[in-house]
Amino acid sequence: MNNSKTEGSQTQKETAEARTALKKLKEEMEGFVTLHQMFFFTLLMEHTEKRLMMALSQPLLEAAVTKCPDQTTRQWLRENSESFFQLVNMFTFLKKHIDEEEKKNHSDDVDIIFVAHGSIRLPMIPANCLMPLSNIRDVVLYSPWNCVTDAIVTYGVATGKIKPEHRIFYLSKNNSKIPDEKRRPANLPNQWNSLKKAGGQKIPTLTVSPLHPEVAVWERYESLTKKHGPPGRNRIVIPFFLPGQGIFSSSETVPVYVVTLALSLVLLSSRFKATVHLDTCLSKMSGEMNLDENHLKQQYSCAADDTGMTLSDDVFGETLMGFFKRLFS
Repeated sequence: MNNSKTEGSQTQKETAEARTALKKLKEEMEGFVTLHQMFFFTLLMEHTEKRLMMALSQPLLEAAVTKCPDQTTRQWLRENSESFFQLVNMFTFLKKHIDEEEKKNHSDDVDIIFVAHGSIRLPMIPANCLMPLSNIRDVVLYSPWNCVTDAIVTYGVATGKIKPEHRIFYLSKNNSKIPDEKRRPANLPNQWNSLKKAGGQKIPTLTVSPLHPEVAVWERYESLTKKHGPPGRNRIVIPFFLPGQGIFSSSETVPVYVVTLALSLVLLSSRFKATVHLDTCLSKMSGEMNLDENHLKQQYSCAADDTGMTLSDDVFGETLMGFFKRLFS
């Protein structure tokens, strides 16, 4: 009798444990199914949003193709139309800035400095595809290919004070900024990288993403303008911050050819013609990228991996002692 009770109790215990295990498994399976449903729903939403953005961007792209004076660039725009789905969002973002600058005392010829996080990736594209319409006179890059830059470079580019002789190179690993002339690329040109002069030469695809508050590039730039003076008349600085309307995500990357095409379209209804100065890092999107470094050296210059570029005190008119004090503060 006691044995029966013991066996019965054991069976009930095992049954209860089995039911608990089955219940837990069921919950896990439901969670698994829900997770996969959400995953596929998210993919569907992203695909739908991309198609919607492409539909909204299409009239802008067609207008650009119609007005583009270069037949090769027109053909390139048509062949790569699917990659312009962010065009309408970038157009909206830039138009707000240009409309505000129209109210200021600028002349009709301006310098537009676009500040963003940046990187380079494949495929290679013709440089002149970044200047699809004649209202962008040139797009200028400042560092060698495969190089990061800092807020001091941002200040130099924004104010127009930057000169080739100001360049200082360093190893960019582990937040180090100790000057190292071994990082200076050989045969570094004594002028900036003008994509107008590059013409049909192939360059990597440049991409930009929004500035993040936790990376204090813009905060440092603003402190430099307070100390050394802001950009002057005819210089329009556009930081790529999230505008708040949710038109870009914080992790979204945008090809620079979308930025310059959107800007060209905005400028069609503006009095401005512009030279665009791109203030972004030009490092590889992935360390495993196989760039044709010899080609990039011929096009302009290419740095070794983990190279950074900053500027000497001369951009501020400071002493050498002041430079090192600022560098290590």
